[in-house]
Amino acid sequence: MSTGTLPQYIDAPKWADREAVIQEIVPLQSFARLCEGAASVEGEVSVACRIYRDTQGLIVLQGQLATSVQLVCQRCLEPVAVAIDADIQLRLLRNEEQAERLADDADYLLQDEDGRIALADVLEDELILSLPLVALHDDCEPQAVNAADDERAEVETPARENPFQVLAGLKGGAEK
Repeated sequence: MSTGTLPQYIDAPKWADREAVIQEIVPLQSFARLCEGAASVEGEVSVACRIYRDTQGLIVLQGQLATSVQLVCQRCLEPVAVAIDADIQLRLLRNEEQAERLADDADYLLQDEDGRIALADVLEDELILSLPLVALHDDCEPQAVNAADDERAEVETPARENPFQVLAGLKGGAEK
């Protein structure tokens, strides 16, 4: 396993014909979109992928991604480590007609005109899809709200006029 970066784009047919294997340890900060909501960008992502042709001749991207991301707990607002283990099984197709022949539950991605795919972006998408909807500690208390702040908020709230008060005055004048 090497430490480094992922190729931004790959030529899917060529990589599949060679049955290419990618095993990398990539810095977490290399995945900018994943790190947008993170409390910290420290850490690494373990990438183990294989690109090959299946028995139907379709190109398959199969692999596993593993990392731990520091997110903000939505109860206590403190950092919480979230382990991500993503399994990837994508068909890399040339056109939509190939997709129609796949099983309904098969995931696929269309290659561009030259047969290329943005590998780093695809892997980052898979990591993002594996994030929990809400990050929470297993055992934490919601952040306490200061009662003094509540009282101050009530005092500072200005009295609102009733917008229908004007209509009531008009109605009273019409009855006279």
